[in-house]
Amino acid sequence: MFLRHSSSKSGYQMMQVMRFAVEEINNSTTLLPNVSLGYDIFDHCSNIKNLNTVLNLISKNGLIRPKEILNNYQPKVIALTGPYGSSKTITIAPLITTDLIPLVNYGATSYALSDKRQYPSFVRTIPSNKDLIEMIIHIIRWFGWNWVAFLGSQDDYSSDGLKLFNKYIKNTGICLAYQEGLSLNANYGLTLKKIDKLKINVIVVFAVPQYASKIIKAAIANNIQDKVWIASQAWAMNQQLPREPGIGKIGTIIGITERLLSLPGFNEFVYKISRITDISHNYRAETGILGMRKTCNQVCDYCSLLTAEEIINENPTFSFAIYAAIYTIAHALHKVLQCDMNECHKNTMLKPYMLLKEISNLDFPLNGRQVKYNDHYDPTISYAVVLWRTDVNPPQFEMVGTYDTHPEITFSIDNSLMPWNNNGSVIFSNCSVECKAGYSRQTEGFHSCCFSCKKCPSNSYVDFSRKYLKQRLMRF
Repeated sequence: MFLRHSSSKSGYQMMQVMRFAVEEINNSTTLLPNVSLGYDIFDHCSNIKNLNTVLNLISKNGLIRPKEILNNYQPKVIALTGPYGSSKTITIAPLITTDLIPLVNYGATSYALSDKRQYPSFVRTIPSNKDLIEMIIHIIRWFGWNWVAFLGSQDDYSSDGLKLFNKYIKNTGICLAYQEGLSLNANYGLTLKKIDKLKINVIVVFAVPQYASKIIKAAIANNIQDKVWIASQAWAMNQQLPREPGIGKIGTIIGITERLLSLPGFNEFVYKISRITDISHNYRAETGILGMRKTCNQVCDYCSLLTAEEIINENPTFSFAIYAAIYTIAHALHKVLQCDMNECHKNTMLKPYMLLKEISNLDFPLNGRQVKYNDHYDPTISYAVVLWRTDVNPPQFEMVGTYDTHPEITFSIDNSLMPWNNNGSVIFSNCSVECKAGYSRQTEGFHSCCFSCKKCPSNSYVDFSRKYLKQRLMRF
């Protein structure tokens, strides 16, 4: 029932959030009173190697029958969640969604997945890249910047983000002065020097953590200073980079992440499973036998080296999205099985497409947030703008702004919390200085925001639109 990315500290933490949600639901006396959720889990370490596992999950008695009538189709699982990342998801989604098996995803943001003609049963509990790009544009316009760079990696996540950014900055007055999709072996220092030479002071880094880390470390190594770095959600809450020596010199880092919510009881759950893991590890060390019954086969050699504190303090960006994915499946099951406060009708014929129908109508509160989906099976948005406070030890992520779409659309940033508030001037990242009264813009070169100022003829005036920073010369 669950797909995740390769074995790592963050991956193990994600798995524990999923297990916590399942255990919480199974202990509930009202959501699925006489029904228990079970799951099958594996590491999504390679697109090619894992196709066999995906096919196994959607098979019936080891067989897959293409074009079988949906009412006759009963795969091994009724729903899946994961994997982490757009590229991995796009690879396997067609296999799963063709037969309307709900793929409730917590970590794939590519807007292409919102196309229900291609991915009819793809559901996500995290906002899409479209929402993230719109949020980035809100921030850029809030501070009056119009001369920006966009850096990404060579994958579906970044290419989708760049495509959307180019689309949505039209008619906003924002100019994309530099863009590049970087490979792991690229010359990051050279790229940053090009940006610096163009006098671009705002850099959007729309990349997965591996690439974002190389960009930030290259900025430190090449003495790139006093920039504004806008971090996409994939690395906005990175736990290692804020501790990088010299990071305070590169400027201000602003991250966009989902509004973080606590999961009551999760810490206690992690301490409990850590004790069980330690017992199992010691038992195996002494006897050579793995205590399967005690651990439910959820122990690995690497994981036993992690402390409960390490798991709890790992990046929480996707925790609520995972939690909401499991609860989405459970609430849909509640509807299909016609559950009341005492029992569910376990004899109900249950097919995956029935869950999908109910998911489209869900609207339930979860830890203070409303879980509901639009026609594309995308969730409501609750973003936070976080400022990296690298001047304190340990570094902190301070929430300085919010963006919500439920119950109404609101966006705001507390300017008094920004680091440049002390000297009274926002970092300048514009191609040209705005013309004084009595002068009009004379566009220079390719970009509309690069111009010189020409004195207006007598009996004329310039009308600047505050919204789009356009100009119009009028004669009487």
